[in-house]
Amino acid sequence: MVDPGIVVGVDGSRSSLDAVRWAAREAEVRGAPLLLLSCITYRGAQDGPRLAEVLHARAERDVAQALETARAGSADIDIRAEVSHQNAPGSLVDRSAGAMMVVLGRRGLGEFTDGLIGSVTSAVARHAQCPVAVIDGWSRVADGTGPVVVGVDGSPSSARAVGLAFEECSLHNTELIALHAWSDQDLSKLPVGVEQTMERSVLEAGVAEWCERFPEVRVRQTLVRDRPVRHLLEMADEAQMIVVGSRGRGGFSGMTLGSTSAALVHITPCPLLIAGPIRPER
Repeated sequence: MVDPGIVVGVDGSRSSLDAVRWAAREAEVRGAPLLLLSCITYRGAQDGPRLAEVLHARAERDVAQALETARAGSADIDIRAEVSHQNAPGSLVDRSAGAMMVVLGRRGLGEFTDGLIGSVTSAVARHAQCPVAVIDGWSRVADGTGPVVVGVDGSPSSARAVGLAFEECSLHNTELIALHAWSDQDLSKLPVGVEQTMERSVLEAGVAEWCERFPEVRVRQTLVRDRPVRHLLEMADEAQMIVVGSRGRGGFSGMTLGSTSAALVHITPCPLLIAGPIRPER
């Protein structure tokens, strides 16, 4: 099977087209192929063959529109379009096993949620085997300006996120802001003690290796004492991307999404990149 590179879930919605535009830019700077995937699901024979035909025709229109959108911004990349008869979460999670990244719009994919994350996006973010980008609003970030912001907490999942963030900064020639919040509780009004020195070392250690690998990336380290979600959201207003691990400190091995990433996937006003699980060495 050919490595699909970057996979985008499309359904004809404005949100999925934002995802296509963002993914096409990523594919171009990475020199990676782009797969536009539309999925058809229906309840079965009782719905009649006519419904299956209608859904297939709609999916074909959706991928054709997505293909046109992708080519309009990035004509030189290898783009493939496909219609799958597997359910959308299952198909996208299956493709994630061999993909560089899966990209989805926050809304769309058949979800009429009026601002709440759709079940497809939520399921893929929880179970994908590669990084997942959740895009909400292409127009605000179309010029690609602003820093990349990454959450650092010393966990293995955070280390994966930091590596992805450095890679994005190198590709897009932008600054990295590395944020470490040393508690999930609001400690902002408590006296500062020796913890500050200890937590500063966690932040410095979290980026040290990657600073050596990507010396061209400008890094700004920020240490705060409370609630990472709050501070990441404040920075998101000016950022071109937020990067977080799929599980953070204290996360149980069976968890599929940590509290910070689970909260941000609903509300981040800029593209959110969630690092996938760390794959074992072959």
